[in-house]
Amino acid sequence: MIDSVKTILEKLDYKIDAEDTRLIEFFNENGYCIVPKSDLVANNLEEYRRVVDSLLQKESWRGGWEGKEERMKYKGDYQPGANRLGNLFNKHELFIKLITEKNILKIAYGIFGDDMQFDALDMREPRKNKGGQGFHLDWVARKENDKIQNMLVFPVLDDANKSNGVIRFVPKSHKKTGYVEDHIADKLSHPEETSFELKKACIVFMHGNLWHSGTTNTTGNRRRFLYLDIRRRNIPQLLNQRIYLDENTQKKLTDLEKFLLCVGDNHPVFEPRSYEPPYVANKTLMERRISKLLKKIKK
Repeated sequence: MIDSVKTILEKLDYKIDAEDTRLIEFFNENGYCIVPKSDLVANNLEEYRRVVDSLLQKESWRGGWEGKEERMKYKGDYQPGANRLGNLFNKHELFIKLITEKNILKIAYGIFGDDMQFDALDMREPRKNKGGQGFHLDWVARKENDKIQNMLVFPVLDDANKSNGVIRFVPKSHKKTGYVEDHIADKLSHPEETSFELKKACIVFMHGNLWHSGTTNTTGNRRRFLYLDIRRRNIPQLLNQRIYLDENTQKKLTDLEKFLLCVGDNHPVFEPRSYEPPYVANKTLMERRISKLLKKIKK
């Protein structure tokens, strides 16, 4: 019976070694870490690329809209500056294999322990002269003494450098409370920002509260990253896997995969998420900014 991530590691004979421990400690201190090479990704790189490109051609502007269907009536492309794909666990068995990829599972366990689930897998690729972003979080604002709730994992399918759009981080910013705009006015640059030239088949791990951004792809050269969302087991899934994994896919899952995706018996059952149109979602952000401005005026 699979009742913990620890049990899964034992069944797969995955042991956390000294290098894993170093990466986990670096992540906890800095908010990110990088595994130089994943054998799974490296050995299947061309197939991952082929499947991604086939899906991009098939889905076109609809790519990445799974879970956001209510918002489609308000907007065309999910993210006009990038090619996007969503719900990838349901679209090819090769994506399912990432659930038990050795580096991902060991490092995630070292950070979350048994309290973790894999709840969504997407793909993002910045288009030519697009993809630049301001610094932001991929999670809700952190409060004092909060433990980590969410982590993003990026299996890299193409070499990434300053010409085709690297990811920028502000190290240790995951320890700050609030949102980026609560601390800086200009979110386009930061004196402590850092970026990396990433090699294909490496894996990047990022704390959900780390300040980060994409940069502009000035050449149009390919830069395909997969985006794996990992969060604590009691938190509703980004993409409800019981709904978005079709019956045929769920039947093929092993007990290990079902446990990690929270789709097996005796696993949490999440209610379908409701997505508000952009002008409603942005209202909360605007109200927060107005409140902050009023506080400054009163001072």
